[in-house]
Amino acid sequence: MRDPRNSRFTNLVRIATPVLLLPVILELVACSSTPQETAKTSMTKASGTENAAASLPEGWSVRADSGTGEDDRLTIEGGTYHFMMGGPPANNGTFFNPAWTVTGNHTFSAAFTQNVRATHPTSYGLIFGGSNLNGSDQTYSYFLVRQAGEYYIANRNGGNVTAVVPWTANKAIVPEDNDGKQTNTLSVQVAGDNVVFSVNGTEVNRLPASGLHVNGLYGFRIGHRLDVTVTNVTK
Repeated sequence: MRDPRNSRFTNLVRIATPVLLLPVILELVACSSTPQETAKTSMTKASGTENAAASLPEGWSVRADSGTGEDDRLTIEGGTYHFMMGGPPANNGTFFNPAWTVTGNHTFSAAFTQNVRATHPTSYGLIFGGSNLNGSDQTYSYFLVRQAGEYYIANRNGGNVTAVVPWTANKAIVPEDNDGKQTNTLSVQVAGDNVVFSVNGTEVNRLPASGLHVNGLYGFRIGHRLDVTVTNVTK
């Protein structure tokens, strides 16, 4: 005859075993998920820097006209650069990479495509001859176009911008179309004492190199709230 006490003991063991094992199972699950969560946290912390590194590929920086530029995005896939800009307030962004530096005669060109209609007149284009772009004494020159088919050339010295050529219409520039798209290839050629500015293969201006910043960093300048793709970069 079976001892009823043994039966009660067996039932208690059956009931207690899952309860006792539950903390062990939970601990094992927690341990197995910890590396993934830790990696995710580390990536977030590593990318969240003051110079908007979370939004930029390695090696790239953005100098916003105001703020940190944390809402300005750049992705690079192959030879395609895709800019998604925040703002306002005045989040126009100057994008640069220390590896992109040149002196002497050179040509810097790129094809810019505005993908979405601009909410207001704003611009995009090339910067060149840059120095101290992270400092208060930043300097560079730039060559921009905007939606109405106009171009602009200017020098920046610290917080001061001096127009070398004010906004000027030129038939070589393709204006924004009815769908809000616009594609133009911009080129800056430093050739001895001159700098030649071209759009879509047509020279739109030629200026003395002595009146511009020509040696140093080069990169891109994109206006706020623009969605711009850049391809065919030559440097």
